Amino acid sequence: MKKIYTIISIFLALVFSNCNDDLSTRSSTDVEEETVLSSTTGLNMALTSAYHYLLMGESASSQNDVCYTGMPGLAIWFDVAGEDIISTKNYGGSAEDAYNFAPDRTRATGNYSKRIWTNFYKIINQCNEIIDALPDATGDEEDKTTIKGQALTMRGLSYFVLLTTYQQTYAIAKDKRGVILRTSSNDPDSMPFSTVESCYQQVISDLTEGASLLETFERTEKWELDADVAHGILARVYQVMGDWDNALASAKSVYEKHTTLMTEEEWCSGFDNLLTDGCAEVIWGVKYTNVSNISSNTIFNLWYNQDPSYGEGMSQGPVYSLINLFVDSKYVDLFDETDYRGSKCTKTENVTDEDELNVMFWHRTNNGDQEIQAKWAYNKFKYYGDADGAPMGNTYPELSLMRTSEMLLIMAEAAANLGNTNEALGYLNTLQNARNVTQPTTTTLQEELLEAIYIERRKELLGEGVTGTYDLLRLQKPLIRYAATSTNPAGHYSWGLLYLDGYNASDEQPTGMLPSNDYRFINQIPELELTNNTAISEADQNPFSGQ
Repeated sequence: MKKIYTIISIFLALVFSNCNDDLSTRSSTDVEEETVLSSTTGLNMALTSAYHYLLMGESASSQNDVCYTGMPGLAIWFDVAGEDIISTKNYGGSAEDAYNFAPDRTRATGNYSKRIWTNFYKIINQCNEIIDALPDATGDEEDKTTIKGQALTMRGLSYFVLLTTYQQTYAIAKDKRGVILRTSSNDPDSMPFSTVESCYQQVISDLTEGASLLETFERTEKWELDADVAHGILARVYQVMGDWDNALASAKSVYEKHTTLMTEEEWCSGFDNLLTDGCAEVIWGVKYTNVSNISSNTIFNLWYNQDPSYGEGMSQGPVYSLINLFVDSKYVDLFDETDYRGSKCTKTENVTDEDELNVMFWHRTNNGDQEIQAKWAYNKFKYYGDADGAPMGNTYPELSLMRTSEMLLIMAEAAANLGNTNEALGYLNTLQNARNVTQPTTTTLQEELLEAIYIERRKELLGEGVTGTYDLLRLQKPLIRYAATSTNPAGHYSWGLLYLDGYNASDEQPTGMLPSNDYRFINQIPELELTNNTAISEADQNPFSGQ
């Protein structure tokens, strides 16, 4: 994007008070540019500002911003647009827009196109300022190494995000137009696009060097990028590229340091306090507090899963709820009877707190709307904070951004693609056995095993930003949704199919789909970039639809 951000914007910095992990913001516009860029102390301020945009996004002032909140927003953007999540119209906003594929979702003139692009280029531009200033800055050389490692990792991750949201997947698009590679603060305002292949090579370079520079870095907070997180991101990148040898090696290097999987108690705890409770499976995550938060823009605020005793309103629970999200019945059907991730209460009337607190899926039978009653509420992202006894108060959830189970599943997928199906089956069974699956996968036929791994990713990782359209795009699968019917009232709402292909409300089983690789999955380049960057033109634009 055009570099419209001055160095002053860097110093809307995050600071960490009292050596804890409470994020807060402070205006530092009175600090001279030369002073901040001239020392490692100042550069750490700038780095923390970049973390702000990565973990909190450009804006956190409105519930309409939930898909713009950096990495937390992507967990909504990718996953809600898949086949497993249903969105009501109770609040609307960006979560509903992400769900229903309305035209403005990806248009060049829309908010998603502009603000995701703007946020991640802001991070890239700040990282470039930091990297360029480091050689001449005063301060300890070890500090410089750590700062550079984090800045490179953040830049590589930001480019990966842009590539996965503004172009088709690597396997079919490596020779197509990618994004704009800015690797120096001295780059001109107007620059052309690079190819997808060139962009991915830059991502790999940034993440590989970042991981190397961070090998001896011992972070004090889980939100910081260290070598393990860099290798985990690399595993994702190689997975998208289909570079299975490197995907396996990268994921395994992380898994070998984080082998402990969540217990049943941890899984069923609501995922809201995993960091505070010391869950060993969390590799990367962030806490939000009353002084540092993204308002009601976490995925916890979106799920319609507050206890029945609280009532049915947005403010009738321990956290403000937009009462948007349920899961589709076909998702519930993926789980077998002993898998605690799929435990459910099958009562269809008078469900109480006692009925639902020990299960993952249940029905909101106290709601007067029959369609709401029929849907499956999901307790994976459930906020249990009691706000000192108040119905709702200033307590905030915590967000996991990378877990051990994802690395294990990448290892399984990589090994299967390399033809090492027994090895792949072993990795998959390790996770399935930890989750008490009744009949773990037994097949070693490659295609069947890969499909089982894909399903396991949906079961394990839904809502964490690496399922939904993220998986559909890289695996070149179509999106298929089945509408609710009288015999299956827990299916998708009609508005989740209106903009998909093939939907006919009068069909016995109305179905909507998007073909694999369709550009309706993908953002157009924002109009602002096309207007301000004279090195590009409308000829570089993504089509709105088609393959």
